[in-house]
Amino acid sequence: MPTPYHIGLDVGTTATKACAFTTDGKLIGMTERGYPLLHPAPGAAVQESMDILHAAEDALADLVQKMAYQPAGVGLSCPMHSLILCDEYEVPATEVITWADVRAEAVMADFSAKQRRDIHQATGTPVHPMSPLVKLRWLLKEHPQLKEDAYYCYDLKAFLTKYWTNTAVLDEQVASASGMYDAAKGEWHLPALAMAGRVAKGEDFPFMLPPVKPADYELAWNDHMGKRLGLTGVPLFVGGSDGVLANFGSGILSPGEFALSVGTSGAVRTTHSQATVDPDHGLFNYKLYADRFAIGGATNNGGKVLEYWQGLLSGHFPEVKDFVEAALSVPAEEAPTFQPWLYGERAPIWDAAATAQLSGLRGHHTPAHIARAVLDGATNNIVDIIKQLEAVVGPAERIQATGGITKSPQWLKLLADRCGREVVIADSSRATALGAAMVSMGKLTRLRPLSK
Repeated sequence: MPTPYHIGLDVGTTATKACAFTTDGKLIGMTERGYPLLHPAPGAAVQESMDILHAAEDALADLVQKMAYQPAGVGLSCPMHSLILCDEYEVPATEVITWADVRAEAVMADFSAKQRRDIHQATGTPVHPMSPLVKLRWLLKEHPQLKEDAYYCYDLKAFLTKYWTNTAVLDEQVASASGMYDAAKGEWHLPALAMAGRVAKGEDFPFMLPPVKPADYELAWNDHMGKRLGLTGVPLFVGGSDGVLANFGSGILSPGEFALSVGTSGAVRTTHSQATVDPDHGLFNYKLYADRFAIGGATNNGGKVLEYWQGLLSGHFPEVKDFVEAALSVPAEEAPTFQPWLYGERAPIWDAAATAQLSGLRGHHTPAHIARAVLDGATNNIVDIIKQLEAVVGPAERIQATGGITKSPQWLKLLADRCGREVVIADSSRATALGAAMVSMGKLTRLRPLSK
C-alpha cells in the first residue's frame, strides 16, 4: 500500500512550490513553477493573476503525476497583503497588487494618527502602504472608474479558490493581514472599510467581500479542475498565509520560541494567545487558529542592504561574505553609524518614506569601517524588532533562524551577541508548505490552548 501523503501548495511572490509530505512531516516530493514580479511604474510591484493561477496548477498537476497516486488532501498558502479587484463576472479588473507595492504611500496623509492607532489595534495590521486597506484607498483615488467597473474586492487566495472551486473564500490568517478585518470579533472592521472604500463623503463601501473561514475550512475542486489536476475527490483546505503557516510548520507555537527569517528582507515572529496588542510596540498580530495569533515584525531591509553596499564597494569586497568578514575586522566603536532604511521600512518604525543615513563618517574611515556600520545597522534593526516582541510576550528562550543569514555564521553570532539570546539554524524544511500540509492533515484542531 503506498505511503499516504499531503500536499502543501505554497503560492509565493515569485514562485509556487507544491510539496508532498508524509504524515510525520517528511518531504518526499516537490515541484516548482516561477513567474515574474512586475515593476511597470516607480514603486509598483504587481503580477498577472492568470500567470500565478496557471503556474500553481502546473506545479500541482506535475507533483501528483510524479507521485503516481493521489494525496489525502491539499492545503493552500498565499502571500499576505495582496489586492485584486474583479468585475461582476469575477474576472480581474486589476493586476495583483502585491505586498511590495509602495505606491499607496501617496494616501498615507489621509489617515490621522488616531485612525492609524485605532485601526492597528482593532485589525492587528499597522496602517502602511503594504496593507490592502491603504492600497484600496490609493487605487480608488487614482482610478475612480473602478468603483463602477469592479464589483468584488478579492486577494490572491479568494481569486484562486473561486477559479478552482467556484467559491471565493478568504482564510482568517490572510484576512487579518488586510487591515480591514477584526480577528478578535471575527468580522470586517467597519471603520477600516470606510477609510478603504469611501473616498468621497457619504459613499458606501463599493465592493463585495469574500466570506472569511478558518484555515481548516474544506473546499471541493470543481469537476473540470479536479480532472485536470488529478485531484478529483481530494479535499482542498483554504489554509492560510505564508508567514503564519511558517510558524505552524516550524513548531513556533508558544512565546518562548521565536522564528527569525532574514533573506532579502526579514521577519521575526512568535505565537501567543492575545487577540489585540498595543500599537505602540509596532508589531503585527495575525490570526493563526482559535486562540492562537502570530505576532511579530517584518523589515524591508535585510540582506539586500548588505548586497547594495557590497555592490557599491565591490572593488574591495567581491562577495557579500567578504563584506561581512571585513566588517567584523573593525571594532564597532570605531565605525560610523548607519540607519538601514534604504527601502523605506515596516517594523520597527512603519514608515514607507524612511531613508537610510550614514553619519559620523570621517577621513580616516576605510571601506571596512563602512561595512561595519552597515552590518551593525542592519543587525540592530532586527534586534529592535526582537526587543519589541519580547516586551509583549516575554524573553525568547531560543530563536530559530532561516534564510540567507544562516549561510553566514559570523552574522548569526553577531545577532546572537546583540540580542543576548540563543540563535540556532532551524531544521524545518519548507516550513510554509509544511504548515499548509499540516492543515490538510487536521493538525490545527490538535493544538492545545495556550495559557493566558
